[in-house]
Amino acid sequence: MTSLTLESTNQTLATAGIRLRLSQKGLAVVSKVPLFAKALEYCTNNAKARDDVLSIIGHYKEQPDLVFVADKPQGQPMLDAAPAQNNMDTPPPRQPRPVAQSKPVQQSTINQPAPARTVAHPNAPAAKHQEPAGGQHQVDTEKRNFVGHHVYGRHSALYFAYDETRGGNATIAVDGAMSVATRQYNWNQKLRIQITRSDLPSVAAVMFGLLPKVELTNYGADNTKRLMIENQGKNYFVNMSAKDHHQIAVPISASDVYEIRSLFLAQLMKNRPEIGVEGILANLKCHAAMLKQA
Repeated sequence: MTSLTLESTNQTLATAGIRLRLSQKGLAVVSKVPLFAKALEYCTNNAKARDDVLSIIGHYKEQPDLVFVADKPQGQPMLDAAPAQNNMDTPPPRQPRPVAQSKPVQQSTINQPAPARTVAHPNAPAAKHQEPAGGQHQVDTEKRNFVGHHVYGRHSALYFAYDETRGGNATIAVDGAMSVATRQYNWNQKLRIQITRSDLPSVAAVMFGLLPKVELTNYGADNTKRLMIENQGKNYFVNMSAKDHHQIAVPISASDVYEIRSLFLAQLMKNRPEIGVEGILANLKCHAAMLKQA
């Protein structure tokens, strides 16, 4: 889709069974989200793309000058929120386990200089379970939009997904699982790290190429969980570890980084929608510059 017009965009939303409509001002805002144009192009015949469109537009549902709800037509069911998904490419819900009541604050370490393919599999990670992080409790809700991206390596796999803390902050959770056979991964014994809101900008800065590396430590109930993400030029490298758990190491290609980067940008916008995409990117640059001087 090379260009977006208000008439064609709203017609596509109607064809996809989406009740939400955009004003001219709203179209100008959502068009700046990197994922929107691509998701809109495929939303009429791809459930995941339609959910991505709903998620992006849904950020602005409380701003009627940007987004409004159309009258429900006859025939096709209409949606004004992304439905909970339960397919092979997205995690099914599962019961939460108790979380710790208090923990030391996580630490992020930013260092200066320093073939995966996304396919569906029958053992997708369960995104329902939340990990406590940073002394904060995380939330489990029955209505959760499972939007994320898988990356598969030879010995392990990763799943980056939208998540939300108990305090209502948008963030990203990273699941890692070991391979048990060709293209099969043990998601039932995954290693999960939910990035805290305070660490989210630092990880995003690495994903946007503003910092070379980030390392998060003191995560998990026993403070042994660790996540390292490094920009190695032609690809990124992710390493996850925890006590009594296999180390997970996965390279990430440029195309996968693009998808993951979009997830981070969308979550940052949920926390600060009033400053827009340009404000988020400018803020990330300032954040990275401060960390380089630390």
